[in-house]
Amino acid sequence: MERFNERGMLVIPNPLRESSVPKSILVVCSLYCPNGHSLISERAKFNGYSGILIKVEAENRSGLVALSPIYGSYARVALDIDLKSREIVKMFCPVCDVELPVHSPCSCGADMIAFFPTKEADFSNCVAICNRIDCINSHILINDELVSLSMIDAF
Repeated sequence: MERFNERGMLVIPNPLRESSVPKSILVVCSLYCPNGHSLISERAKFNGYSGILIKVEAENRSGLVALSPIYGSYARVALDIDLKSREIVKMFCPVCDVELPVHSPCSCGADMIAFFPTKEADFSNCVAICNRIDCINSHILINDELVSLSMIDAF
């Protein structure tokens, strides 16, 4: 890449354009409730990958929601519930109705809810997402170490 253009102007790369096409993606292929039931479902597909199916409750409403399994994607499909922006929902396993546990508080004031990549409910190895609708906070912990999107792009 040139440092200066033909008119002598400094060329600064646009970070939005550079980061719009990720080099690598991380897809969650297995997630479980604390009782060991799979939360991955063929009922909803996101870019060809099976979605994460959970039951949610808010006020006096409940229904199923499918979440994208692609880390960094905030796509979701509400199957039989109307979700309101910024409301806080409770999340449950759609098989056994156990409430998914809180991992930690979210910076928005809601909670980060834990999903487990193995049938063992281990908080040092989990995926956590915020239970406030439209909050984009989420993280993945592997052996108690946070995995960031920048680490994925480095591979």
